[in-house]
Amino acid sequence: METVTRVLATTSEISLKGGNRMWFERKLTDNVNKALSDLPVASVDRPAWRVLIVFSEPVPFPEVARRLGTVFGLGAIMPVDYGGSTLESLQAFIGERLQDLRAESFAIRCLRSNKRFPMTTPEIEREIGAFVQSRTGWPVDLTSPDLTLHILVDEKGLFTWTRRVPGPGGLPVGVGGKATCMISGGIDSPVAAWLMMKRGVRLDFIHFHSVPRTDPASLEKVVDLLGILARYQGRARLAMVPLLPIQEQIAARCPAALRVLLYRRFMLRLAERATRRFRSDAIVTGESLGQVASQTIQNLRAVEAVATVPVLRPLISLDKPEIIHRARRIGTYETSILPHFDCCSFLLPDKPATRSTAAELKEGEAALDVQALVQEAVEGTEIIKIDTPAPWSDIPVLEGADE
Repeated sequence: METVTRVLATTSEISLKGGNRMWFERKLTDNVNKALSDLPVASVDRPAWRVLIVFSEPVPFPEVARRLGTVFGLGAIMPVDYGGSTLESLQAFIGERLQDLRAESFAIRCLRSNKRFPMTTPEIEREIGAFVQSRTGWPVDLTSPDLTLHILVDEKGLFTWTRRVPGPGGLPVGVGGKATCMISGGIDSPVAAWLMMKRGVRLDFIHFHSVPRTDPASLEKVVDLLGILARYQGRARLAMVPLLPIQEQIAARCPAALRVLLYRRFMLRLAERATRRFRSDAIVTGESLGQVASQTIQNLRAVEAVATVPVLRPLISLDKPEIIHRARRIGTYETSILPHFDCCSFLLPDKPATRSTAAELKEGEAALDVQALVQEAVEGTEIIKIDTPAPWSDIPVLEGADE
């Protein structure tokens, strides 16, 4: 397995953030340090648009990439070698390693952030290119080379690498505000949560259950999913809300075709209460347009009418295979597919409405004491702290990191 003592990562879109960039970079560095806290890190430096990590002893690169794959804001991740501080030392270093490389053609790409270095970027590329060609006889191909040798000329010296692994991208968690995410035990909502974290949003969660009419094991499953998501953002709070009394009232007193939509209206009311408790500014759901009968445009609009805070739907345009692909990528899929019965699968109608209006739903729940039911659910809510992340082995290694 490939081991490294230095890893370089680019910083994705942070470089575009103008006056807020330093704050974004501080958040990013903090998140990198947390992700690598159990590895022998000697230093984490933050030169412009990059993060340079130095380890005090060799560590497996796939394991480093696994951890850095949970740090939003990082672009490409590269295992790099230190080639000294002069062109001569760099040539000597490269010369020692050429015997381990094989290529049909090659190119040299140089980044020169240290403008005090006595050679320009084109000069460095020409000198190193001529040196490599004289040692190997490989032809130069600047369009589609078989091997690209990258060089970074930095204040800390000269660094080289030949491979790069795509990082998670996005923005550091903590810079995009706070939201409350409706989380089930299924595939969709953990992916929705991950996508919001990728935009820098810190999440707390709310889960609705129908215990004892459904299996209490579904509650443990949600906690397990949040343990995986905790690797991407850190600690969170989870509101466990009993929905069964509301469902029973709806089933007994409201039109059957509207049943699921009325469940969803109560969920949004309760999620809005949770945003106040958690001091967040929006609700996040795992809804995808047209995936089920309750998620038509008309139904989404009718249900959302009861909300007074923004309702964010990061999965809205994704189809199921795309969502499953992302779930596998982030490590939630295997837990999500474990058997469970969530609250929305309880007391389902035979023919659900697909084109409802807010007026129809309001009329449909007219027989209910809405405020009393909401208050009862709030009083029965249990708040759980999610502060034990899942083992790192539950997080997939970034694609290409273990080649």
